[in-house]
Amino acid sequence: MNPMLPCQNHEADICVIGGGLAGLIAAVSAARHGARVLLMQDRPMLGGNASSEVRMWVRGAAGKENRETGILQEMELENIYRNPTMNYSLWDSVMLQTVLNEKNITLLLNCSCLDCEMKNGRIVSVTGWQLNTYSFHCVHAGTFIDCSGDSVLAPISGAAYRVGREDKAEFDEYGAPETADRKTMGNSCLIQARETDHPCPFTPPEWAYVYPDDASMYNKDHDFTKTFTNFWWMELGGDQDTIADTQDLNMELLRVAFGVWDHIKNHGDHGEENWELEWVGFLPGKRESRRYEGDFILSQRDLEEGHSFPDTVAFGGWTMDNHNPLGLKFDGYSSVHIKPQVPYAIPYRCLYSRNVSNLMFAGRNISATHMALSSTRVMATCSVIGQAAGTAAALCAQYKCLPRDIYQSHIPELQALLLDDGCLLPGLTRPPRGVFSTSFSEAENAVLRNGWERPHGDDPNRILMPEDSGWTLTPAAPSEGQCLRLALDPDFSRESISPRKKSQTFAQRAHIYLDEPPLKMPAPLLKEAEIVFTLSDGTQSILKIENNRQALLRLPAPQSTAQIAVRSVRSWGGEGVGLFACDLC
Repeated sequence: MNPMLPCQNHEADICVIGGGLAGLIAAVSAARHGARVLLMQDRPMLGGNASSEVRMWVRGAAGKENRETGILQEMELENIYRNPTMNYSLWDSVMLQTVLNEKNITLLLNCSCLDCEMKNGRIVSVTGWQLNTYSFHCVHAGTFIDCSGDSVLAPISGAAYRVGREDKAEFDEYGAPETADRKTMGNSCLIQARETDHPCPFTPPEWAYVYPDDASMYNKDHDFTKTFTNFWWMELGGDQDTIADTQDLNMELLRVAFGVWDHIKNHGDHGEENWELEWVGFLPGKRESRRYEGDFILSQRDLEEGHSFPDTVAFGGWTMDNHNPLGLKFDGYSSVHIKPQVPYAIPYRCLYSRNVSNLMFAGRNISATHMALSSTRVMATCSVIGQAAGTAAALCAQYKCLPRDIYQSHIPELQALLLDDGCLLPGLTRPPRGVFSTSFSEAENAVLRNGWERPHGDDPNRILMPEDSGWTLTPAAPSEGQCLRLALDPDFSRESISPRKKSQTFAQRAHIYLDEPPLKMPAPLLKEAEIVFTLSDGTQSILKIENNRQALLRLPAPQSTAQIAVRSVRSWGGEGVGLFACDLC
């Protein structure tokens, strides 16, 4: 570090490196649980592969009842409300606002981690270089969470990590190669197109590749108006080094991207005369590079056989979507899909280093084999992993302990916090909190108390409250610092949000169609209500809820609340409010 350049020092309980979805959510979760957090992100915006710089779709577990919830769902619902046309810059602002809302987070954008100080097997501090201020930032913290994707702290801290594919024998993975190697999945630069009402000619740059026919493009599916493909297959680098060779790969991918669009517009009849190139991603999105080693390494068998763990803190359910290292240059469809159990469990032991005692990680760099990573790498899964890691790190700050100590002494508490925050943990349910009675029937109370806050197979597992109706909840004793907790229905099918299947999966788009319907808020989600807190002395306090767009509400009850009445409920769709749970916390 050059002493002639300025350096700003920071103190935090937790330092999160990397502001993709995993890092963003880890930081927010830790901050909400009382920790002082510094979030260091090397780009000018948050979101990583989901941001406007890369624009990869957020994907996760199969099945509507397995939809990821927690902070990711909170951001998605806010985006649907503020950004019904799915503008990527507005999505960037939603992610930024989620961080800015937390007073316990110090945010450093445009700041790349480049060094760390070690002492007795622990990280003492990290140093980052902020490009736009030409200054260094030194961060001292008790716990460090590497969410950089590339595991930037691994080579400079001495943390154990892996690169490439294990052989079949090491973890008994039939999807692995016979011999281990350093090959990975590759990087992609995406493109997006816009439909117009007039012909749009295209002249490619001179340096673009030329693909005169489908065979020259390795027979990749590029009929995007029918298949809605986002050109994920423009992928290179799996047979090289996706970190060291990134800049060369980036230039190669840009030649590919402009060449593919030139093929669509100028070589053969593709029926896209009225489409224009709207956007090209000049920053490659990465799938795989370094993976840390934790106390447990998740494998193909764990996913496919649905192994249970005492320290389950997250889940996945995307296929093992194992891209061929050749990427684009592999003829035809360049991935092999192996179905896991859905949902499968992810243990906490995959989220902290086996040899650097205060290092955690979340995202695509968790402790997993290449085969397991081919599923856990998708961003909705990375998001719930990030929420688990951030919550665990906050417990480290609370108990002044190390990440491994959480596994040894605090897993039930960590799991309870995650369940309270609306997360799904396979094999676990959230028991109702507090002692109270309600105005619901016995059958309705059974639904509200079953601990399953989502659809359960074909069972909607909810109470649908008519418009302008309500209910009461009466604590066994006057409230002392409790909250009314409502788990509301955000329409897990997403059919009321958009008629388009791709937008139902997660509210993002690849291409812009003339007839693209704007997103709508989920029909059964609570929009308005009036909450009346009646105190033990008979006085009342009234809270009005307007334009609610969250599926999990915690409403502080005044001291000595003897009864809570929820009345005049209205949904966004006008046909009733869906309720999964109602209790005190």
